[in-house]
Amino acid sequence: MRYFLKYFFCFLLLSGTVSAQPEIVDREKYPFIKFDQNKIYTPNPDVLLSFYRNLERLMKSGDKQINIVHIGDSHIQADILSDRMRHSLQDFFPGGNGGRGFMFPYAMAHTNNPYTYKVDFTGKWESCRNVQNKECTLGLAGISVTTLDSFTTMHIFQSDAATIRYDCTRIRLFYGFDDSTFDIKLITNDSQTIQSASFTDGAVEWNLSRPVTSFDIQIQRRTHKTGSFTLYGFSMETRDPGIVYHAVGVNGAEVGSFLKCQLLPKQLVQLYPDLVVISLGTNDAYSRDFDSSLFHHRYSKFIKSIREQLPDVRIILTTPGDCYLKGRYPNASNILAREVIFKLAKENDCAVWDYFTTMGGLGSMMTWQKANLGAGDKVHYNFIGYQIQGDLFLEALTGAFNEYLDNRK
Repeated sequence: MRYFLKYFFCFLLLSGTVSAQPEIVDREKYPFIKFDQNKIYTPNPDVLLSFYRNLERLMKSGDKQINIVHIGDSHIQADILSDRMRHSLQDFFPGGNGGRGFMFPYAMAHTNNPYTYKVDFTGKWESCRNVQNKECTLGLAGISVTTLDSFTTMHIFQSDAATIRYDCTRIRLFYGFDDSTFDIKLITNDSQTIQSASFTDGAVEWNLSRPVTSFDIQIQRRTHKTGSFTLYGFSMETRDPGIVYHAVGVNGAEVGSFLKCQLLPKQLVQLYPDLVVISLGTNDAYSRDFDSSLFHHRYSKFIKSIREQLPDVRIILTTPGDCYLKGRYPNASNILAREVIFKLAKENDCAVWDYFTTMGGLGSMMTWQKANLGAGDKVHYNFIGYQIQGDLFLEALTGAFNEYLDNRK
């Protein structure tokens, strides 16, 4: 059935009947959303061209795996918006489920874990986050956990709340330790499932002969050795064509927070991203004394750090949504942050999804809250609100892709 849908969709593509813009969000139910502004803006037509070509190749031949990495703050750590994008993109392209992607065991750092997976663990772990003034090495996740224990375990499994059951045939774990100090072991229900294990600088990759939906990791100190073991995250992957939507976020993170993540560019390369989405700025601009020049400087530096390692990767910047300072005052600094992001896009050849304008602009968070979509702090959203935000992003992205297809005719 999967392959029938794939080729049927290709037939629609080639016959020119799939290029209509999908209306994913109910326009009558949410008239306050500026649907006519819900677009992907580009400084020139070629900014996302390679990404669109890869999508087209996936649709036509089904032999391409596309990796999208979404980096952000608390809006992304919760993984509601990004999980909506993950499912929707994989559904939009029939047969497009390429795997779950990058994950971090937030529960081990005693912070909120995405609702779709869980982690049980043993041992004592100390966390370090990029929003803290602590000396530590950090990677793509912006957060790490470290143990001094001689033997620890973790069990990673999908929760009952997950609407899609992801399996994987490749597990990649990012770590920091002296190879002569610890042994790290993958355990599955069937030991014969593990075909191979390969260690590279800072990562181990296990290839499996059969797919699994859960697994265990054992970390054991070698006799008479000292030192610590640091975990930076892991990725559940497959060899299947399709879309993989990786997501990493840290509560309270600013752009400068991710500049402190020394290993981020290196680990980002190992996910082979075709597209990087950056959703930062809410915390940077959460002040009446917002320094737009400093924001520009840090954001530009962050973009350049990614492009130094991935010169051809396509990037979409998203503007922060409207919010209220202390729950009482509309935050006009987001208008300035939006202007900086559009300027950065032009300077760095990036695209922009202008969520600030799409949701309704300054003061619109109050409207979202009255529609039972916003949280009480007038900064965050409830579950449905984040899903709608994900739907709007999907609508903008697929709309831009359809424009590309129309221009190809």
